[in-house]
Amino acid sequence: MTKPRFRENDGGVSKPPSPADLERERRLAEALRANLRKRKAQAREARAEAPPKD
Repeated sequence: MTKPRFRENDGGVSKPPSPADLERERRLAEALRANLRKRKAQAREARAEAPPKD
């Protein structure tokens, strides 16, 4: 798992992120993973369609 990106700039005690912030982070992470899968699939298709190099 990745580390949360929430930080306090004042160096003091930080409060935990709200449930809405956690849900937003979760959705963003899932969207990024889906985007990466899509791009990888497109790259594989492009490679399969390209003529082989000599």
